[in-house]
Amino acid sequence: MSVPLILAGGLPGAGGELAAAAAVAVAIASRPDPETGRDPSRAPLLVEVGAGRGRGPTMLASHPARDLESALRGSGLDAAARGRLAWLGLGDEPEWLEQLGSALEVAGDAQAVIVHVPRARWREALEADRPAVSAVLIRAELPAQRALAALATIESLGAGLPIRIATSAPGRVAGRRAVAGIDPGGETAIRSGRLANGLLRRLRYDTGQALPLALGGILAMVFCALVLAAFGGAVTGTSRAQRAADLVALSAARSMRDDFERLFAAPRYPNGSANPRHLSKPEYLRRAAAAAVEAGRRNGVVPARLRVEFPDADSFAPLRVRAEISASLDLAGLPALPVAARAEAQASVPATSTAPASAPEMANGGGYSGRLEYRTGEPMRPDVARAFDRMAGAAAAAGITLVVNSGFRSDAEQAALFAQNPDPRWVAPPGTSLHRCATELDLGPPSAYAWLAEHAARFGFLRRYSWEPWHYGFTAGPAPCSAAGDLVGAQGSAADGDGPVTAATLPAFVPARFREPLIRASARWNVPAALLAAQLMAESNFNPFAVSPAGAQGIAQFMPATAQAYGLEDPFDPAASIDAQAHLMSDLLEQFGSVPLALAAYNAGPAPVAACDCVPSYPETQAYVARILAMMGGAGAIAAVPVLEVRLVD
Repeated sequence: MSVPLILAGGLPGAGGELAAAAAVAVAIASRPDPETGRDPSRAPLLVEVGAGRGRGPTMLASHPARDLESALRGSGLDAAARGRLAWLGLGDEPEWLEQLGSALEVAGDAQAVIVHVPRARWREALEADRPAVSAVLIRAELPAQRALAALATIESLGAGLPIRIATSAPGRVAGRRAVAGIDPGGETAIRSGRLANGLLRRLRYDTGQALPLALGGILAMVFCALVLAAFGGAVTGTSRAQRAADLVALSAARSMRDDFERLFAAPRYPNGSANPRHLSKPEYLRRAAAAAVEAGRRNGVVPARLRVEFPDADSFAPLRVRAEISASLDLAGLPALPVAARAEAQASVPATSTAPASAPEMANGGGYSGRLEYRTGEPMRPDVARAFDRMAGAAAAAGITLVVNSGFRSDAEQAALFAQNPDPRWVAPPGTSLHRCATELDLGPPSAYAWLAEHAARFGFLRRYSWEPWHYGFTAGPAPCSAAGDLVGAQGSAADGDGPVTAATLPAFVPARFREPLIRASARWNVPAALLAAQLMAESNFNPFAVSPAGAQGIAQFMPATAQAYGLEDPFDPAASIDAQAHLMSDLLEQFGSVPLALAAYNAGPAPVAACDCVPSYPETQAYVARILAMMGGAGAIAAVPVLEVRLVD
């Protein structure tokens, strides 16, 4: 009978595969099977392919192991008698299979040969004609590697080879004992004995009734392995497809976020030349789709398997994208399994309020007595707020979210703060702090300090004190605590909605017939004309006779109940509708103290906005607010286009 050759290896990350192979070899030496005709006086041979170092003989080596060592060394091979085993080390050169064949001719008296093969040489060993492999031993972590183990089982059985899975690696001490040819003891010895007996029984093909039993067991294993492989492969494939779909959708949404401002750039400069910053809506969507395809390609998705859609493509400025990936998983012996994934992402206005409840509109009790604006709940001078918006937008593009921790403080608030910490180095005494001027901001988080130190000056902010990396003062406007500073909010530019509005200051997209009604409504209700104009563009594209599927009517898209509440008798009268629109926006601005929240309330109703003090997570409302703020930016009505955040919504 030829010497049984057992091929031993391990799945990626399993570990302990050599020790497991050695433990099985020791078990074969300890538990000879008389029915197979094996002589217990012979020793098994453990071959280590790609051995990084030689292994010396041990003093307690058995006589059969020493005899095998002598025969191998006589042929010039690196061998050693170790306990009950003979060990043979082979290099990882391309001719290693020839060396193994030569070694087996010399080791013809071996009880069994267990060949540990590195993963890079596994298929080469499995498919070799010579030497012929008798069985396979695989080290795998179960249940984590169940699917891979099933695939290895299929591969082995497909080659007509019995296989056993070592589900546990020997511990450090047991592993060292096994590699030294000594019984590892404990659970390791018991498990290794079972594996050895199972492998040896599978080799008894010459006993009349064993062959049908073995074949029946193999068929059962094939079926179970196929089921496991199908399940594991489908789960793994679906998980990978879903991850790819998420990344594809997010990449497209990021493209839309980055290009959003360009939708509102003028197509041409005043001299008639083309503006390279302008993007048409088809080009805007094409760029987003290209970003999606590229993200898919980087994640192994063939473009033919990817479908990208824009659910709000008909809107003035789309902000949503849907990605769908369809594929199939091919497994030997089973029909192709479908794998599908879907994800939806959007760029939207951050759902945060800009002012706390009952926040004062005018400053008092300090060195500034003008109008206040709020950012992350903290008050400041209007020009400081606009400069902060520009800086926050640039920081967001760099992956940093700026937070205002403190802004304007009255003398009374400063006195209370100083009483808690009467150290002038850290807290200025009452009446001396520049925070009383509404030009100073304490910014965070600490992770933003380095960015602020490098970039804040570009936006007009100066770091006041070297020992306070968070304290920045605005120096690009009127001096702190000055009469000119008090007038910033009262005499701001028309574009900011603070000064008189004329036909020349309205956005260029406003039709001539609606300019005068907008100017009158803006002046009457103290609402920026550019804000009203952007709303009309988004609501109806200035169509006085527009009617929505939900029943909204006219140029400002009033629902009948809202029109009645604001005394609008004819929603199709554009002048009357614009006046009612300005009246409603004035009330909403007073209620919520924030343009984004007022816009959200105009679109979704005040109740959901008041419930969360945020822009509700309704896709239509999110897109509505973003579009209008962007149009205001393009018209010069606000200092910067809002910073949009990208997130998965499905």
